[in-house]
Amino acid sequence: MKSTLHSTPVKEILESLYADAAQTGPRGPRLTPAQSDAPIDELTRLKGMGHAYMAVPREFGRLLYSLARGARARNVVEFGTSFGVSTIYLAAAVRDNGGGTVTTTEFLPEKAERARQNLAQAGLLDCVEFLVGDARETLASPPRGIDMLFLDGAKVLYLDVLKLVEPQLRSGAIVASDNTDHEGLENFLAYIRNPDRGYTSAGIMTDPAQRTTGREISVRH
Repeated sequence: MKSTLHSTPVKEILESLYADAAQTGPRGPRLTPAQSDAPIDELTRLKGMGHAYMAVPREFGRLLYSLARGARARNVVEFGTSFGVSTIYLAAAVRDNGGGTVTTTEFLPEKAERARQNLAQAGLLDCVEFLVGDARETLASPPRGIDMLFLDGAKVLYLDVLKLVEPQLRSGAIVASDNTDHEGLENFLAYIRNPDRGYTSAGIMTDPAQRTTGREISVRH
């Protein structure tokens, strides 16, 4: 059986998105000289990221697909859609697991629309439900029986989002977290690495050039 991940529509859209991301590069909010040394609140930063891809690397995307397949995930929640690169990997796994839904959240409506178009081009739109807005509101009533959670949105909200969906994580559910080497995630890592919280967790590297782990893979007890 050929993996959906290797189908022509999925391969073509991923190639296109990665090429575009390489040319565009990460872009955040433009600041005036007076603002450049001032701290940026998370809402302002997110509003300025409308053109930033923030795509997961190919290696990590394939790992997300493999984790979802191995867990036979049919009910996946993603925090942070961006342009839908990671969503494509997750939706391909859900398709190959026999069908289901990736419930994905995006703060910026324009990014959610671009992601919707990309998923349609990949032929995976029927596997995805888009939630637009603040994830603390859109995930206030999360889906039941979640098989996998992927955290890749605003880093300061990782712990908030985890706690929101935690009651619906089934035993054996995977929690994959990106960019965990960012400042401000100490409380999140302390929480998910504490066995008393109900997880077994480990930091990983998917890029040999990295000097830090930068990603966390956890299993719900």
